[in-house]
Amino acid sequence: MSTLKQTMLTGVFWSAVEKYSAFFISLIISAILARILGPSEYGVVTVASVIIDFFALFVSMGIGPAIIQYKDLTETDLDSIFTATLILGLVLGGVFFVSSWTIANFYDNQLLVPICQILAVNLLMNSANLVPNSLMMRDLRFKFVATRSLILQIISGIFAIIVAYYGWSVYALVIPPIFTSICVCVINLYYYPRRIDWHFNLIPLKRIFSYSIYQFLFDSVNYFSRNLDKLVIGRLMSMDALGYYDKSYRLMMMPLSKVTQVLNPVLQPVLSTLQDDINEMEKKYGKLVSILSNVSFPLAIYLLFTAYDLINIVYGNKWDLAVPAFQILTLSLPLQMILSSSGGVFQSANSTQYMFLTGIRNTFFTVSTLFIATFWFKTIEAIAWSWNISLCINFILTYRTMYHSVFHCSFGNLLCHLTKPFISASMLFVVMLMQHCLLPISNIYLSFVVKTILAIAVTFLFIRLVMHTTPMAILKSIKS
Repeated sequence: MSTLKQTMLTGVFWSAVEKYSAFFISLIISAILARILGPSEYGVVTVASVIIDFFALFVSMGIGPAIIQYKDLTETDLDSIFTATLILGLVLGGVFFVSSWTIANFYDNQLLVPICQILAVNLLMNSANLVPNSLMMRDLRFKFVATRSLILQIISGIFAIIVAYYGWSVYALVIPPIFTSICVCVINLYYYPRRIDWHFNLIPLKRIFSYSIYQFLFDSVNYFSRNLDKLVIGRLMSMDALGYYDKSYRLMMMPLSKVTQVLNPVLQPVLSTLQDDINEMEKKYGKLVSILSNVSFPLAIYLLFTAYDLINIVYGNKWDLAVPAFQILTLSLPLQMILSSSGGVFQSANSTQYMFLTGIRNTFFTVSTLFIATFWFKTIEAIAWSWNISLCINFILTYRTMYHSVFHCSFGNLLCHLTKPFISASMLFVVMLMQHCLLPISNIYLSFVVKTILAIAVTFLFIRLVMHTTPMAILKSIKS
């Protein structure tokens, strides 16, 4: 087995251990908290989290991927970068703390004041974690990262449930993440100790500037593309509406994030070794697209028809208003899952300028459709549809740019990987629609089990009759 393949498989395995274990743990924790807390509490934390994510962009400044890409940075260079990020974290943490009153007044919710002030600690922790985390990924220490993340998630999840049970309300959603970030910082600096460079040498920052600036600019425009919907709902609708929307969005993102997060931490460190062989990179990425599309297309249809059952089983019947938005958002799952891996390709090919340009273009379409939905229809369902429409446009434009300008080949190469998964999803849609119309089941648990068995059976038949292969053969093909 080649060194690259072995590295990729090892990284994916340990990344999968972390993410899929974390998936079930986070699902259990989320299910318990959703029965204790209400939509408005989730809405308040969503607003604070989205705003602090904007401040965090200026802490990272695209430096993390640059450290992974530039493998010859010296210890002195890394100390200078660490010092710069630490200063940024202190300054921006203070600004966010002071801004808490303005944020609370803008959203007419004074609970945002203490929430924002507590979360300000995360900016400092993120700045201290940036360099050590990047070095771990650069050194391919996927097993260590997986173990660390899993243990801390279990501890913080138990802590969140306990404080929520004893009436800490919204604070149960913000204090545990602070605890986790502090623990990660201590562990990171123990294994990758860094010192403050009092001379503050700007040379290493200037060296990675041409790479990191485009990464930072892309992250900035992508931030608005990903989060403006939540900011608008919180301001123009209500915290309850935002709570329902965010819960449906997060539930839809669970399978998406747990698949892409298994691959994306591995993608850039591994594909960057092929930055001088673009043709080989295109072939490897094509295989990845095939894997993602074969998973995501049938999964989207399955979640569409199990939406009501799933939300009631996981969160309880007080979250029924989140069902329509969740059903709409599930249709975006396949394109989102594939598109989320595109950044690693642009980074690995040293083409972050194209990533930035596509980010600007994508944000324009996302914001345009969002404002039409918000001011014309004024419902969270309309906003969910606007997200789907803009995502279709962004998918086509992003991959036309990637295949033409980075891979220097036809966009049709990508479409070939999507044909069979689309047919599979279409077959599953017809079968599950017939079951829904002709054999409806009122019991949510029985309904969920029947639909799950039906989805597995149809997918298996498609693999056997249309693809003329077996699930085991597909797994072997993925491994190769």
